[in-house]
Amino acid sequence: MATNTILQYLDNAAGGSDSSSSNRRTTEVFIAGETLAVGDCVALDLAQSADADKGLIIVKGDPGTATDTCVVGVVLRSAEPTGTLTAGSRVEVVTRGLVSANVDGATVAGSRLIVGATAGRLAVAADINEGGAATVPQRPIVAIAAEADTANFARVYVLANF
Repeated sequence: MATNTILQYLDNAAGGSDSSSSNRRTTEVFIAGETLAVGDCVALDLAQSADADKGLIIVKGDPGTATDTCVVGVVLRSAEPTGTLTAGSRVEVVTRGLVSANVDGATVAGSRLIVGATAGRLAVAADINEGGAATVPQRPIVAIAAEADTANFARVYVLANF
């Protein structure tokens, strides 16, 4: 269920425009494959047997599980009337735009973020050492931090990967 990407009306009630007038955030509704939390980095569950479910069911992004690394965004909220985020629940996910996300404590404004070692958490992408002294896992950049983390949460701009 894609949302529109048309330009929203820019004038606010005071006759001017501000950052809330048109933040251009895009969301999609998916089905949770496990219990999730608001702010979790989520990936398509490529372990599903039916191809249609591979593009519908999401789990926490986790590089420790090969089928949980195709990140599509960050959990915004439950799409259920009860507000549940358990397996089988409909979940609204930010696939592009600003959202508060679960991030590593080393996050600062401008950090390039990838799926982290902790399931559901974004981590700061390591710089590549061209001298060959270190092996750096190459994962797609999922988001750019708009601020430093506070208790492992920060506003990030999710890049359109989905």
